[in-house]
Amino acid sequence: MSDEIQQIKDAAGEYKRWALEARKKYIELRLRQDPEIRSLYIRAADRIARRLKEIQTKTVSGRLMLRHLQELEMQLRNEENRFVQDFSKKMEEYIEEAVNASAGYSQEVLIEAVKEAETRLEPGLIRELFARVNRQAVEACWARTKKGLYLSDRIWQKGEDFRNTMRDLIQEAVAIGQDAVKTARMLQQYVRQGAQTLAKDYPNMMERMNGRIPGDVCYAALRLARTEMTAAFGEGTIAAARVSPSYKGMKWVLSKSHPVTDICDTLASADYGLGPGVYPPGEEPPYPAHPNELCHLVPVHEQPEDFVQRLKRWKDNPASEPKIEKWYQNIYRQGGVNSDLRYRD
Repeated sequence: MSDEIQQIKDAAGEYKRWALEARKKYIELRLRQDPEIRSLYIRAADRIARRLKEIQTKTVSGRLMLRHLQELEMQLRNEENRFVQDFSKKMEEYIEEAVNASAGYSQEVLIEAVKEAETRLEPGLIRELFARVNRQAVEACWARTKKGLYLSDRIWQKGEDFRNTMRDLIQEAVAIGQDAVKTARMLQQYVRQGAQTLAKDYPNMMERMNGRIPGDVCYAALRLARTEMTAAFGEGTIAAARVSPSYKGMKWVLSKSHPVTDICDTLASADYGLGPGVYPPGEEPPYPAHPNELCHLVPVHEQPEDFVQRLKRWKDNPASEPKIEKWYQNIYRQGGVNSDLRYRD
């Protein structure tokens, strides 16, 4: 058993089943994400390749000519627009799934406790509360900016970068008199295997390109998707925990796949009186700390027996548990409609 899994179990305590389930869903999403995004590039390159092969049948020599570039430019712009639409749909899917997966832990902690305490709190209304919180978390992900650009802007950039890279390769193929079918195969090979394979099979082309194309045309989009999906998981984890009356703090669990010392080591060792790497409600660190983040956030909740006893006291006399009563009035009864919805002592 890895130290990472043990840390998650230790932080979650009796709630470890839900904490591990959230982590499992996150990992499954990460594993699914890369091949799905890469396939968007592959399908786009294949469509461009088919167009190039059609050109081959219409020319005597089979070579690409300058007059073909204008025709191909329209194809490239269509592919850019299609890629952006497909990538945006995928990101919407990943962000929503990540938020829902992360929030399930804190939701189930609360539902199980209110059932055991036999309070007047309704599990259905609690689920509605968390559903609204999740929607707010999703909206926050799309509203966040990086260097002044929204996520939608950065997705458009990836589509434009793809179009420009394809255009550069095709223009060089025209310049050296390469035939359309060979150029089509070259584009498909490049998207699937990267620029290194072109250096061997198309030496003149790569010499002329002189490093003007990325080694992996998919890499920037993969990195963007990983980072934003991870950020969505963190956003959902924190948002859901903050509306839970049993929430005590957020544990930063250092990933076992963490080869060099960086800011994550500092975050995992900081001590605010709740134990190493556990942050008080409202003081959770920004997550992810860097692109391709593999560390994990685990909400630390009051242990079941203690929380259930508090709920029972509150059920019999709301004034005896003012913190739960405040949560009941300000969060449960409000149903998650506030823009800054969170549990506060």
